[in-house]
Amino acid sequence: MPYQDVNILVVEDQRPFLVLLKGLLTNLGAKDVMMATSADQAIKFCRNHQVDIIVSDLHLGSNKKNGFELYQELQHRTLIGPGAVFLLISADAARPIVLGSLEHNPDDYLLKPFSQAQLKNRLNKAWQKKQFFIDVLSALTEKDYPQAESALQQLENMPGSYNRTSVALQTEMFWQQNKYQEAQALLTSQADLLPSQWAQLALGKTHLAMKQYPEAIKCANQVLNLNQFDPEALDILAQAKSAQNQPEEAIDYIKQAIKNSPLSLQRQHLACQIARENNNFELLIESTKATWNLSKNTIFKRVNYWCNHISSLLDAAEAADSKTQRHRFQQEALLQLQRAPYDDALQRVDEPFNLEIFDQLIHARVDAIDGKLIDAKRSLIETQEAIEKQFEEYPGSLATSSLQLMADLGEFEEISTLTALLKEQGIELDEASLRVIQHISSQCKESEQKYTQLNRKGIQLYQQEKYADAKPVFNAALVLSPVNAGITLNLLQCILKLLGKDKTDDAKLIREARQVYKILNHAPMRKQHQEKFDGLREELLRLGIATL
Repeated sequence: MPYQDVNILVVEDQRPFLVLLKGLLTNLGAKDVMMATSADQAIKFCRNHQVDIIVSDLHLGSNKKNGFELYQELQHRTLIGPGAVFLLISADAARPIVLGSLEHNPDDYLLKPFSQAQLKNRLNKAWQKKQFFIDVLSALTEKDYPQAESALQQLENMPGSYNRTSVALQTEMFWQQNKYQEAQALLTSQADLLPSQWAQLALGKTHLAMKQYPEAIKCANQVLNLNQFDPEALDILAQAKSAQNQPEEAIDYIKQAIKNSPLSLQRQHLACQIARENNNFELLIESTKATWNLSKNTIFKRVNYWCNHISSLLDAAEAADSKTQRHRFQQEALLQLQRAPYDDALQRVDEPFNLEIFDQLIHARVDAIDGKLIDAKRSLIETQEAIEKQFEEYPGSLATSSLQLMADLGEFEEISTLTALLKEQGIELDEASLRVIQHISSQCKESEQKYTQLNRKGIQLYQQEKYADAKPVFNAALVLSPVNAGITLNLLQCILKLLGKDKTDDAKLIREARQVYKILNHAPMRKQHQEKFDGLREELLRLGIATL
């Protein structure tokens, strides 16, 4: 490795070791060794200079970006070239730390203390491999897959130790292009590699992507026979078992994967998904909280991760078996809201968001869970008007919370309107939010279909002047959407039409009309509904249903 010709950056928050590392590298012949004491300094340096080698400590200060978060950001922002070597070092040999570091795929991982010879050996190997595959890596960076494939085929005199890297690069190409059958054929053709942990894991991921769950499970179990702690094999098992409707096993596997390697944002996303699908609110609360904490100092930070954690507490409150449990979850959610102004990560959010509106949405959900539906509906309308006034496009950061409140209130038409608006405006939502929205839609689907059918049937009967038949239909629709102004108005109109038809029923109908009137008189409503309600007021006054 030509140490004298490359630019090296050492990132270490402990100055004595920083100086020691620089000395070791200088002794190897390096001339250009730069130093940074934090990830942010390193990012700034890489933005302005070409860096060929980075040697970074894992822990770079409390509540600051760590080493693999630095590597993620440098790659995501393409601040280092495809041939750059990233060596992660750490004195922490704890299994979750080591596995978490290796999952972020640095070029190598070296435990302290180490000698100059060890450092030289690791850097040399990583550098030589990167240089051998540089044309392939460059094409992959540009997503030029034909060029990457061509460059891979042109490689000559490949050392036997590089065969796995070659297969891994080609497999990654296939995955990125959704060519899973080709990936499967490639991996199964590698008889020498297949007994290895890596090849079985890659094959298991491929089977999983192809929804070949028994085969994926078989591969994952073979990996665990080689390494019982492999978190990615446990991920495969969790996903396959969940797809096969075996929720208890899926939850056990994802919990075990998190225990072994909790520092993966993708794994926490997976845990959220499995928890939501199976109504495991304990896991949902833990994984949404972990997602926010893991993302705080990364380029993947989203305010939605924090919002989803608070919403998960209210999901648990809604499903609680007792009033005491419900109250506990609600109070925890409100406590998180109170702490929000003191969370530095929230104050550094660079996406459209309004904490006051979100606060009102959460309080409205608490009201809805407590049965204060009219108060919740009023807040829903106020928040949507505030969002429309403040933002040119609907903020994705508030979309899931709004949809959850709409679902709690049975406001199916509002849900349809908002989801259509998000699609029309092309609002980019993170994977976690998309899954929450998908879950809400799935939960509401049956009730929405029934509500739509009842509403249409009631309107049809009303138009046919079959008011006695329409009335119970509108009542049934109101059960599904209890503060829906449109349905409530339809029901009130039905009752008014029935008054006088049969004098013996009038007293009962008047009582029903007054109950319905109370809902409408206190409930907030859209302009068109308010105009319709105002048009009925004179007759309601004449009948003594309404008062001045």
